[in-house]
Amino acid sequence: MKKISILFSLFSSLLWSASLSSAEITEMISKIKKERVGISIKKLESTVNPFLLIKIKKEENLTKEEIAVIKEVIIEPTYSLDAILNHAVFINKKWYKKGSKIDQYTLVYIGKNRVTLRSPEKEKILFLKKKKYIKLH
Repeated sequence: MKKISILFSLFSSLLWSASLSSAEITEMISKIKKERVGISIKKLESTVNPFLLIKIKKEENLTKEEIAVIKEVIIEPTYSLDAILNHAVFINKKWYKKGSKIDQYTLVYIGKNRVTLRSPEKEKILFLKKKKYIKLH
């Protein structure tokens, strides 16, 4: 009984000290209601998409002093490996064999559950997607 009364008095003192006046609550609500100013449409349209690969090229016809750098935006496509069958693979709804060109990549390896695509700059490994089965009762 003594423990319960101590807990009750401690709990009630915490509630009493934590209570807010109506003026404080009104002030908090007025701060929330203030309209926030966001970014302008013009500035938003001029931002660079962070998910694009940017390649930098130099103009050949300019002198060293007049070199202009042009940003060329290249969107890297996504590749989906859906099947491997008889030394052929089904990527992005097309069948390919070893040595085939897929965009800037060459198909260099076909395994049991993965393939390797290689370009002069980089290498990509694609894995078969695991199928999710639904149990029917």
